[in-house]
Amino acid sequence: MKYLKITLAMAISLLLMSSCGGNKKQGDQSSEEFGMEDYIKAAEAIDPSLSKVDQVFSILDMVNAEYYDVLTNDPYSAHNYKSSFPVAAVNLGIYMTDVIYHFYGENEETMYLTFQAAQELAKYVGVESKFARQTIESLEGQMMDRDSLTLLFNGLMKDSEKYHSEEERVFVHTAFLTGSFVEKVYITSNLLRQKMGNKELTQEQEGDIRELLVIYLNQLDPSTGILLDAFERQQEQLSGLVITTTFQKLKELAEHLQSVKSSLAVAPIEELATNQELITTYDLITNLRTVLVTAAE
Repeated sequence: MKYLKITLAMAISLLLMSSCGGNKKQGDQSSEEFGMEDYIKAAEAIDPSLSKVDQVFSILDMVNAEYYDVLTNDPYSAHNYKSSFPVAAVNLGIYMTDVIYHFYGENEETMYLTFQAAQELAKYVGVESKFARQTIESLEGQMMDRDSLTLLFNGLMKDSEKYHSEEERVFVHTAFLTGSFVEKVYITSNLLRQKMGNKELTQEQEGDIRELLVIYLNQLDPSTGILLDAFERQQEQLSGLVITTTFQKLKELAEHLQSVKSSLAVAPIEELATNQELITTYDLITNLRTVLVTAAE
């Protein structure tokens, strides 16, 4: 078991993302000097690109995110997803995001199990990457860190693009991106709701909420539109994932919220906590995620 932990620790070290390079609240400015505009500006600097994974650590660090393992998918469910390529690929994306979150939360045991679950699905869908071939022996002597996780994840993302010439697997990359995206916004939305639920907030905590809100809205738009377009082009291959209608609703709402983001970003926290449009996006994302993690043929 000890060797297993060392192994996965190293495997994971090769897997995900780079550190954000320091919390912006730890500079020379005092909390009083770091105003609302500074928080929003810092949040806008996060790259919301679908294929970016280094952003996740940056987001978690920036907003002093809490860790709740209940937000992640059960690694023991991996075998259930080997019923079709779309189902396996989308849950591979979910597990990869979970590995990052477990690493952030220093939950090594679950992180290792989740890494194994992701590796199992990567092999099933035929992503013959360095990630899929990792063994305990090959990882011995390496150190696990964010940079190595980023490299391994990026390698897996790149390898998932290699199926464009194979009609039956052209959807692998789209499904993988979808799973990763949905898990990121699912975790983000739950952290946002939890933070807004606190009764008494310090200036820094309020800043965390505003930053996370801006990041959340930027993640939703235009990513939902990009994925929706991809789903519509690959309807036949992705027929096992009945989520197009939900994505359409989320895309429309995301576009509207993005148009009013400036006013939302400075609104009282009490109003944000009860904003029905935001709540609807949370519900839609939860519905999407539920379909993906329970999908099986």
